[in-house]
Amino acid sequence: MDWVEVLLRKSCEKTLTKGEVLHSLFHMIEVNENTLNHIQTDKRDFGPELEELKQTEIRDLDFHLKYYRSLVNYINSIPENKIIGNQSQ
Repeated sequence: MDWVEVLLRKSCEKTLTKGEVLHSLFHMIEVNENTLNHIQTDKRDFGPELEELKQTEIRDLDFHLKYYRSLVNYINSIPENKIIGNQSQ
């Protein structure tokens, strides 16, 4: 995930800290969890075509949640001094 490190370095150059990047990811996780929960708890019958769309949306949201969580885990594994230390390169 070299591109993540590049993104983090660019974020640091624009005064975003690792914590701010993580905060943004946590916000995206929260939004996606809320949306997923809303879709899953809506028990209205929209017919087969829209049910298929609903299931596709659920799969997409689940994918994004896994992706954002993996980014959080990866970013948390990078020491802050490594991000800042590579900034000058």
